[in-house]
Amino acid sequence: MKGGSLRDYDRLADRIRLHHQVNKRPVVIVEGPSDERLLKRALGEDISYFPAGTRDSALMESQTLHDWEQDYFVCIVDRDFDDVVAEFEARQLPIHAYENADLEAMLSISGVAASLIAEFGSESKIQARGGVVRIIDKLCRMVEPVTLLRRANVENSWGLAFDTVDLRTKVDKKNMELKVQSYCAALNDTSDDSPGQAVLYQYATGRLSLKKSPACPRGTSPFFRGRDFLALLSVALCGYCGTKRSQSVEPETLEASLRLAGADHVKTSSWGQDLLASIMHISDHNKP
Repeated sequence: MKGGSLRDYDRLADRIRLHHQVNKRPVVIVEGPSDERLLKRALGEDISYFPAGTRDSALMESQTLHDWEQDYFVCIVDRDFDDVVAEFEARQLPIHAYENADLEAMLSISGVAASLIAEFGSESKIQARGGVVRIIDKLCRMVEPVTLLRRANVENSWGLAFDTVDLRTKVDKKNMELKVQSYCAALNDTSDDSPGQAVLYQYATGRLSLKKSPACPRGTSPFFRGRDFLALLSVALCGYCGTKRSQSVEPETLEASLRLAGADHVKTSSWGQDLLASIMHISDHNKP
């Protein structure tokens, strides 16, 4: 990253440096505006937030500030399924990645998703399925093949376009099971570099092993993409554990509800407390 011009990074690092010359509040670099809104609700306004637009941009701007020996910021990004964040962490950058694969996964695994099921689900159906915990466990098992395929895609550079396949259409709604074969067939059609449906199915079912299983360094498990989980939850709330119409529990709607309900968790969790400790250290270190 060293040696790049400010234009290469859309001048965000330069704006942050200039801003800090007149405002000594700690700086938090995030991926997007929705991250900023959640963190403001959780941590308050005594922090300067800077959305970078993407994870890569947030990391590159942080690298630039680090190269300039600026020490008043922390960068918050999704870990995702590759090793990019770990590479930046190894350079001793002040990165505080969300637990699990991303923010939505962190909130889902923390118990916020359980609150969504209790709120949007049917009490009688939830009881018939063995309770909220069993429903969460089932959704976690359902999402596992998707997690395996996402990591395999990174390791093998297949270029699969996961976001073009609606995961909800690949669910057997009667039995609430992921139609893995059908999902692999749809994914296979998204890239000319795909190894074929059969190979994808072997990875999805664990018959072919990953070089490195995706995992959260902070220990939260299972590891998954939050929006994959929410897509499955959306289906579950329309029959398996609820009576909602699909339009009322779209994954985007559930994601917004998750973020609104997640501010308290962000503030009180060990992840949030560690973040606050880092911010307090920055504030103390930069006092005049």
